[in-house]
Amino acid sequence: MLPMKHHRFEVSGPSGTALTVHFRPNARAKRLILKIDPKTGDPVVIAPSLRDAKAAEKFVKAKADWLEKQLLRQPEAVSFAPGTTIPVQGVPHELTLPPGRGRTGLIDGPPAQLASPGSEVTFGDRVERYLRLMAREKISERTDIHAARLRVEPRRISIRDTRTRWGSCSSKGHLNFSWRLILAPPEVLDYVVAHEVAHLIEMNHSRAFWALVEQSYGPHKSARNWLKQYGRELHSVGKGGSDGG
Repeated sequence: MLPMKHHRFEVSGPSGTALTVHFRPNARAKRLILKIDPKTGDPVVIAPSLRDAKAAEKFVKAKADWLEKQLLRQPEAVSFAPGTTIPVQGVPHELTLPPGRGRTGLIDGPPAQLASPGSEVTFGDRVERYLRLMAREKISERTDIHAARLRVEPRRISIRDTRTRWGSCSSKGHLNFSWRLILAPPEVLDYVVAHEVAHLIEMNHSRAFWALVEQSYGPHKSARNWLKQYGRELHSVGKGGSDGG
């Protein structure tokens, strides 16, 4: 049995590239699953138990070709550092560090900027904090609108950095959203909010559920396709940011 809950396998890809794969036991898993963590970009193999470690390593080696191809498709990480460009509500903004003191905020372009004066050590933390607050404001605003349209009332709204879902709805009426939605165009954020608010009535993806989404949001195919095509890139934003607190 492995001495640690989180273990790593070192395997070689077809090109000879060394690949590090994280091993994560999860009692809810029914089989071995190999995937790329959307938040970190690291390969992960999930197994039902620690006892499956050897089987997991064998499984990873058999999938080395697929894994190497998936890693090559990963978007390049974009750090919260002065001079880099990130999307804010779908619009590219240059991150800038003006001299002196002041509040973090958006500046109209061209070029559009997200400026944050202050210490460079904590620059990345200030930028992320600003984006999280902006996400909460916009998501709360749209939640109120869609909840009124569907005549429901969520009990709580949480903003997180979720890895696999842009939003979720619990049976207790709690709505959770990824702060990274603020990076996407407003209509995409609005679609995700409408989607989760509709789950307060239909906790499934039945025809009745999609009818509610369309009733509150309207045609949603375009927003869904945008997330499928570009969602991975949003998870690459903010990696390698500052080490400050």
